[in-house]
Amino acid sequence: MLICFPAVLMLLFLVVDACNIYYAKTAATTAAREAVAGARGYGSTPGEGVRRADAVFDRVGDTLLTPSVSARSSADRIEFTVTGKAQSVLGLNITVTEHAAGPVERWSNP
Repeated sequence: MLICFPAVLMLLFLVVDACNIYYAKTAATTAAREAVAGARGYGSTPGEGVRRADAVFDRVGDTLLTPSVSARSSADRIEFTVTGKAQSVLGLNITVTEHAAGPVERWSNP
């Protein structure tokens, strides 16, 4: 029991950390997709996408530690990258980065 209990406890903490990393990746993906959805509309700016990503961060709380959003756009495409750190029970330093991109809506004559 003395040998098995620490191993089982470590395995349990690893499972909890894996779940935290998965949840952080999901939150980062959602924030990146929301940012693209907000910034790709006709007449929208990348700032609107950043505001929508910040709204996602407010909803998910401390799931993603020190989140940052960066945007890159061209005349017909916009891309957002969300980076942050996942929480860890074991003190692991796991950085999560997710990307989302989409075409920018524009006016065209039929």
